[in-house]
Amino acid sequence: MIINYELNEEDFVRFNLHYIEDSPAQRKTYWFLRLLIPLFFSGSIFLMGTVLFRQPAIYWVITATGFFGLWVLYFPEQYRKTILKQTRKMLSKGEKDYLFGEKSLTISEYTITVTGENAQEELKLKDIKRIEQYDDMILIYDSNRSAIIVPTRELSWDEVKIVATLK
Repeated sequence: MIINYELNEEDFVRFNLHYIEDSPAQRKTYWFLRLLIPLFFSGSIFLMGTVLFRQPAIYWVITATGFFGLWVLYFPEQYRKTILKQTRKMLSKGEKDYLFGEKSLTISEYTITVTGENAQEELKLKDIKRIEQYDDMILIYDSNRSAIIVPTRELSWDEVKIVATLK
C-alpha cells in the first residue's frame, strides 16, 4: 500500500511539541519549573519582606501567594511558546529541507519505506518501538527520539487506521 502526504514545517513543530509533552524527562522538568521554582521564590519573597524589611507578615503572605498563583497560571502557555520558538529557531538555522515536502509511505509485508525528494528511509516493522496517534498526526517511533511523522489531514479514514495499527 502506498500513502502520499506532504510534511511541512508546522508538522515538525507540532511533532516536537508532542514529543516534549510526552517525554518523562521533560515532564519532570516542566513540573519542577511550574511548582518548585515559584514555591522557592514565594518563600524568598515572604522571608525578605518579614525579616529584612520587618513589615507585617500578612502583606507578604498575600504578595507571595499572588506571585505563586500568577506563575502557576501563566507558566504553561509561556513554556509552550518557548518550545515553539526554540523549535522554529532550530529549523531556521540548519539544512532541514530534506525533512519537508511531498512524501510517499510504502507499506509492505515486513517494511515501511518513506520516500521524499532528497531522501529515502526504510524501517522494518519489527523495529517499530511504538505508534502514537494524535488528532493531527501519527508518529511511528523507531527509537525514543526518532519518528516518522505522518500528518493525517490528507489521509482517508482507512489510511489512518492502517498506519495507526502497523505493529
